[in-house]
Amino acid sequence: MTEKRGRGVTVSTLIYYGIENEERQTKLLETADKLQVEKREVLPEELGEFLGYLAGLEGYDKTGNQEEAVAEELLVFVDFSSELLQKFLLDLREKGEIFPHKAAMTETTKDWTFGHLVRHIQNENAVVTAWAEMLPIIKNSLEKQKVSPTAERAEAIEWSKNLREKGEDLTEEDVREAIRRLKDVD
Repeated sequence: MTEKRGRGVTVSTLIYYGIENEERQTKLLETADKLQVEKREVLPEELGEFLGYLAGLEGYDKTGNQEEAVAEELLVFVDFSSELLQKFLLDLREKGEIFPHKAAMTETTKDWTFGHLVRHIQNENAVVTAWAEMLPIIKNSLEKQKVSPTAERAEAIEWSKNLREKGEDLTEEDVREAIRRLKDVD
């Protein structure tokens, strides 16, 4: 749990960014109000601020730092219980709204600038999407390798498997390169 600045009380807070559709934003804010969640919109000129500051945590002050604007929606959940998070997302879904980019504030991310967090979530989602594209391709390559093995295919398969070792450093470009290598040998 985190302590909110100047209150000594933990409060669930929704931090949101980049929601330009007025109807969509209204539904989001209605859900927050219904579930008694505080709301904090992040403006493009605040992307250089630390998440801890935007969440109102003690020990974080406004830096005034600027970062390049990012065209992406992001919801950040601060001090949400699992139950509250489920209720929140279900209420949005019932209103016909799904927000693909979301995160919970953690001990690590509270020390990130909001712009860094947005770009990190963008990359993470791009990697997951590319990985999902790669899985059937690698499965097909593995099947072909059983029937008609080639050194080139074995190398492409091994290169793809080794992507897991990159961990947090894995990028969409890495996965796209694996897909290209697999397709080139099949």
